[in-house]
Amino acid sequence: MGKMPMPRYFFFAVALLVATSSLLRADGGITVGQIERDRLRVTVFAAPVPIRAGPLDVTFLVQEIPSNQPVTDASVACSVQKVGPPSPGAVRLPAWCSTIVPGALIPATAAHSRNKLLSGAYLPLTEPGRWELGVHVARGPARFTAALPLDVSAPQPPLWTWWPLIALVPAAILLYVWRSCLRRLQ
Repeated sequence: MGKMPMPRYFFFAVALLVATSSLLRADGGITVGQIERDRLRVTVFAAPVPIRAGPLDVTFLVQEIPSNQPVTDASVACSVQKVGPPSPGAVRLPAWCSTIVPGALIPATAAHSRNKLLSGAYLPLTEPGRWELGVHVARGPARFTAALPLDVSAPQPPLWTWWPLIALVPAAILLYVWRSCLRRLQ
């Protein structure tokens, strides 16, 4: 048996994967902080990276100390509050963000994440600047509240945010034309 020829599209597929790898993210985003109290460790993740004004996706992983076993029966809620001076520019937010008042307590649910060890919620960050993320945890008689600081950047322009979806159609057309040209050369 001879050596199998490398597919023609292999190098194109690798280049496409490398070009789009920055768009791929795992559940949870970046680690914002860890809180350890009452034999519980709560790891807080947030997305987008970097944290920007607009909807903030916050997820929580609750573990027992010292076994590091995940805890799924803990109740977690969160809130955000602006602690810095007001920003001069208004941020355009999705309609659902205007229904949530900053400072309101929002329950984190397991339905929010595909990873059932995490619970999460969406929070509105109405402007860039210094914010505080309040984390409220309850498990049986143990209850505690902690605050984590957030430095929120200005939102990206809409075109920059949506360019991967906008570029999808022209990319598909170019791939089809390229494939047609290769087939004619055979």
